[in-house]
Amino acid sequence: MGWFSSIKDKLSSVIVGTAAGEWAVTAMAVMVFADGEVEEAEIEKAKMIAFSSPVIKNSIGAARGEQLFKEAVETIKMEPRSMIQTYLTKLDALARKIGSQEDKNFALAGVIAVAAADGEVERPEYKLLVRFKAILGATLDLPTAK
Repeated sequence: MGWFSSIKDKLSSVIVGTAAGEWAVTAMAVMVFADGEVEEAEIEKAKMIAFSSPVIKNSIGAARGEQLFKEAVETIKMEPRSMIQTYLTKLDALARKIGSQEDKNFALAGVIAVAAADGEVERPEYKLLVRFKAILGATLDLPTAK
């Protein structure tokens, strides 16, 4: 068994709570809009995680992940400034429902991957990551901002 197969098998067996899966997918949608530019690399990374990540599949299911992500992106597109604030409020409340440290770290890890998808973390993305880390109580290190 190769290294990649080993990692894939481990991810396939990870199960996180529903709240962590929903939080992660929704936060990834918000992160796509964080720096004011919706970049294709970030959208594609978020879709990949939300639609096909084994951990998302094991927590909320791929169909629910896809539905949540698409709904959030379409809603935020209508009025980014106000809708991002609405989603941040929802994420704050949902974060309080995430129990284990592993779930908190998993939820943040997906969002970090989206923020770094274009090769750099912009200052607004970094500020949002700091906020997300704090509301979750996650212990992951954050990437540095550009």
